[in-house]
Amino acid sequence: MKTFKSFITESYNNWENEEPVEYSKHLEKTFGKPDEMTNSQLCWFAKDGFKRIVVKDEYILHGSPAPHYDFIYCYIDLQVPEKFAKPLADSSGSILIDFLKGEVGARCGSITANATTLNYVLDVVAERVKPSKKEYEKRILGMRKMFTDGEKYELEWWLDESGDADPKNEYYK
Repeated sequence: MKTFKSFITESYNNWENEEPVEYSKHLEKTFGKPDEMTNSQLCWFAKDGFKRIVVKDEYILHGSPAPHYDFIYCYIDLQVPEKFAKPLADSSGSILIDFLKGEVGARCGSITANATTLNYVLDVVAERVKPSKKEYEKRILGMRKMFTDGEKYELEWWLDESGDADPKNEYYK
């Protein structure tokens, strides 16, 4: 009979992309073993302020606002009025709206970028900001600049239990 540990090792061995594996192992240090794992993705439920965190064995090139690779998805419960569907889609292809479930996801290369994206969606839905690609990219670039400048990025609702937004995080060295 296979143990969970051997299953994880075997599953990671079947993954084609190195970066999602390394990032997943980094997240395991904080969140523990994933709640679900297959040969192509893993998932934690109710961690770090998110409904779920999913890391997929993919490495999708995304050019906005600067070239990077996407492989991690984070979701929150949020009923998005349909009037915001197109403006949010025009803001970023990384915003994933499920109207039936009443949830929103973000796909990027880090939990921090996903939290920034979801915070943007929260602000749009609350009508604190008008949706636009310029506003979305300004927020992502601002988050990245803080990291580069050695500043920790923070949001009121996001716990950042893994220290992902901390430029001193060992994973990013």
